[in-house]
Amino acid sequence: MFLKRCYPTLAMLFWISFPLLASGHGYQAGAIRIVHPWAMPTAASVTDGANGMGYLVLRNASNQPDKLLSAYMEIARKVELHAHGEGGDISTMRRVNSIAIPAGGEVRLEPGGPHFMLMGLKQPLEEGQHFPIVLQFERAGKITVDMFVQKNAKSSIY
Repeated sequence: MFLKRCYPTLAMLFWISFPLLASGHGYQAGAIRIVHPWAMPTAASVTDGANGMGYLVLRNASNQPDKLLSAYMEIARKVELHAHGEGGDISTMRRVNSIAIPAGGEVRLEPGGPHFMLMGLKQPLEEGQHFPIVLQFERAGKITVDMFVQKNAKSSIY
């Protein structure tokens, strides 16, 4: 009897939450969709002060460009945005002040490309963990998302 009375409410809650359930590790900040934030595990033997790397995809549904300006997390001393740089014949990674997200386009922060450098980790990153990271965009504003720790999410991101 109780379930019969609650059925309409339960059905409504399911349909309201369905987009969240279907999105997996997806988040929305203004016109920016943040897809599958993840970080590589660090060695368990590495303690306070280690560095790590984080990744995700940023999709801009707007007709105006946006920029990822910064990121912050409590488990790291600081988070830097890194991108490819050129040093003669050698491709290097360097700190950048922002990452441009073109209008109607996407940017993939991925291994071998732009990424988050998680500096001064206060604990090892162990597979299966997740932790909040705060992203600040020029137009879309600020959003907190969960970053999941896994060995290689490249094939499961997109």
